[in-house]
Amino acid sequence: MKGKRLTEAQKGQMARGLVYYCIGVLSIAALWALILKTYGAIHNVTVDLSDVLPFVSVAFGGELLMLLAKRIFAKPTTKNEQEETV
Repeated sequence: MKGKRLTEAQKGQMARGLVYYCIGVLSIAALWALILKTYGAIHNVTVDLSDVLPFVSVAFGGELLMLLAKRIFAKPTTKNEQEETV
């Protein structure tokens, strides 16, 4: 049984969705940290986010970098290769 191959348009949509997801998670994590730090400053509470923020930034930032490297170093497809996949 052959697996279904993705077209170039589907690959682009998947990559775009992954980029939006990673940027969204990074933004939400930064907003969450900002809210917690502000709460800690107002109520004089110590808040340590050093165990969470590096993990989030490395995991999702690394995913963005790997996707970028994949797009940069991918071989360009020729017209003949595009016609064969259709």
